[in-house]
Amino acid sequence: MKLSKIGVITLLLFGIVISFTGIVCGDPGVPAKSETQVISTETIADVVGTVMDTDAVTWSTTTGGIPISGDDPILANYPFWASSPFGSYQEFKDIWDHDSQIWTGVHLQDLWNYIINNPDKYSDQYLVWAKNFKNWAQNQGDLNNRILYDGEVRYSTSYDANIVAQAGHTVFTKTLNVDTQNKVIGQSNIKANTEATYIATGDGGHILGSENIMIDGAGNPTNASDRMLCPFGADQGNVIPAFCNIVQAGSKYDLTVGSVVTGADDRFIGTDATVPVILNYAIAVKPYTVTGQGTSLAMGSTSAYVKAHIQESRDFNITLIAPGGEHSPVPGTGDPTKAEDLTYTESSSASGLISSFSKTIAYQSGKALLP
Repeated sequence: MKLSKIGVITLLLFGIVISFTGIVCGDPGVPAKSETQVISTETIADVVGTVMDTDAVTWSTTTGGIPISGDDPILANYPFWASSPFGSYQEFKDIWDHDSQIWTGVHLQDLWNYIINNPDKYSDQYLVWAKNFKNWAQNQGDLNNRILYDGEVRYSTSYDANIVAQAGHTVFTKTLNVDTQNKVIGQSNIKANTEATYIATGDGGHILGSENIMIDGAGNPTNASDRMLCPFGADQGNVIPAFCNIVQAGSKYDLTVGSVVTGADDRFIGTDATVPVILNYAIAVKPYTVTGQGTSLAMGSTSAYVKAHIQESRDFNITLIAPGGEHSPVPGTGDPTKAEDLTYTESSSASGLISSFSKTIAYQSGKALLP
């Protein structure tokens, strides 16, 4: 096909920016595991003929969460019972189950906090045990468990992309990075960038592509003081409320000529809940240009979409009855009540001779410091 300036029969101009922002409360993210991994790939191709590229990532992780009773295999498997003040798991269970004991009414998820926050009532041996037990218990989430334990936060993310170009000239660059380390603002756990230019050189030539990214987070109420770097943040709400949020975004295109640029990334691994969970997606379809040979408008069809379902609680402060009938703050416990339910869907498409098509989607949700 000889490049030339083509008379515009159909001209579609699209420029859309969508942003979801969690202002007060939302996804706290999860901290990295003790062992982290990085996977990076880069693909560069300049081909007359056929090009195929397929990517697929699925990732699930969890943190925190222990059952509310003392009769559970996770607690039984605690490796340090012999060095604890109780001497054994059975002794701990007997004390916990006895209605007249001091911990009556105190939620097991926050037993350690109760001991740590009342050092005048307990010996150093109990304080050391409580701190060790807290560190251990906060990493006991179970991906194989169908329901969330108290205090558990669980995330899943996925990314997939497929490109097939045939009977044409394709210039293609793709980078994909997966990093399970803790991230801060400006960094990503999954990040993909794609650039492709294509022009058909034979009958039936076209480039067909699709791309999708998803993040799905759910969590029971958790202690804000454990998840916020700022020492003043938890003063305005000692609990990060329960949530259940899922966001999906992606695009498709089928072109006989044109240039496509896409970017996708998300972040949900980090130690500070004030660093928001994010998902970003962008696509731009542009004319095909070769220096000195002319420009051809993109020809074909393209579309992009976003779907979101946001469910949030508003349990900022939850108080249980402590020993002696006192009201003592024991955050992160109790049954969450759904206070927000937001569903959002949008799709955009263009077909024909395309001068410009672009769509940018940005989602973020996190525990914010209230004014």
